[in-house]
Amino acid sequence: MAKIIAIQLESIPETINVGDDITDIIINTQIEFHKLDISIQMEYMLYLFVYDVHGNIDVPVIIGNWDESEVMGVSQFQDRKDHLLGQAMLKLKAKKIHVKNQTPIALELGKLKAGASYSSRKLEVFATLIPANGRASKWSEPFEVDLIF
Repeated sequence: MAKIIAIQLESIPETINVGDDITDIIINTQIEFHKLDISIQMEYMLYLFVYDVHGNIDVPVIIGNWDESEVMGVSQFQDRKDHLLGQAMLKLKAKKIHVKNQTPIALELGKLKAGASYSSRKLEVFATLIPANGRASKWSEPFEVDLIF
């Protein structure tokens, strides 16, 4: 079992002009692997999801499927959902107990959603590790069946 020790954001500008396309940031993660992980060199996928959080954090629901995993936010309020600004994934192999990663990611911080009116961004990163021998889940493609009356 791996453990995420810390997540830190780096290189975030103090101000961003509305309309600016790309803002590069760096996400620093510290991970601790269990001795059992190291003995079998367990592979993990590290997922990083950067959100603009509006009030309380939306509850994340993880659909873990190795390199196709998804995170969905379940908002307590219908009219307010956190905005997913960017995501990154990184394949890791447990070779030593402590691992530090720097993951660059480009965000569109100056781009506003239609009808949005706010003057700042509250960035938070949700990180999750999906082991190679963990659970796999996936939704089917939607399909529709007609009813006959």
